[in-house]
Amino acid sequence: MILNPRIGKRYQVWYRKEVAPEMPLHGKIGVAVIASRGKPRNHGIKIDNIIYVVPCGNLRTINRRE
Repeated sequence: MILNPRIGKRYQVWYRKEVAPEMPLHGKIGVAVIASRGKPRNHGIKIDNIIYVVPCGNLRTINRRE
């Protein structure tokens, strides 16, 4: 869960195992362009030059050991 994303940093969109096959953005990596501070905490993530609104609970940092 990313509460305060840094603008310009890369994050991965991630959903739980049960719903992941139905979600087209699952596993995609994008750049944070809008960081929400109020409620609801939905952040703007740019993936393939399109800005998607993603709940903070569906974002995770990218593991650099890949």
